[in-house]
Amino acid sequence: MKLGSLKSLSLDGELVVISQDNTKYAKVPHIAKNLRVAIETWSVSRPQLEHIYKQLNENRLDSALPMDEKIMHSPLPRTFQWADGSAYLHHVKLVRMARNSEMPPSLFEVPLMYQGGSDNFLTPTEDIPQIDFSHGTDFEGEVAVVTGNVP
Repeated sequence: MKLGSLKSLSLDGELVVISQDNTKYAKVPHIAKNLRVAIETWSVSRPQLEHIYKQLNENRLDSALPMDEKIMHSPLPRTFQWADGSAYLHHVKLVRMARNSEMPPSLFEVPLMYQGGSDNFLTPTEDIPQIDFSHGTDFEGEVAVVTGNVP
């Protein structure tokens, strides 16, 4: 099943189900208004979302709309927190240089881990604001593991 978030007036976007071939999508506000709510109510929302996904892929959903990546937001446009383990030494070096900090000697044996939060993420096709390229800006891809509540 593929889920996504449309850009919307809500800071959390609008939940949609996306077809397997990425050519169409369906809005599902009757199931969950956004992906965060769907995750928080997963035991109830999952079967309903899977049903929509099946209908969408079998071309049996009259409400299907043509997909356009420009209307999409990040899957979770904002999060309460995230934990990041930095294993790419070059990236850590650039971040430390930007803060005028030394590389910790333990970094070569113990990966760096930090917690962060976001008020909002950029959309997948949005330009990244850059004031001065001489800062040595470094971009990295991220992989997310989304969980329910963790005790």
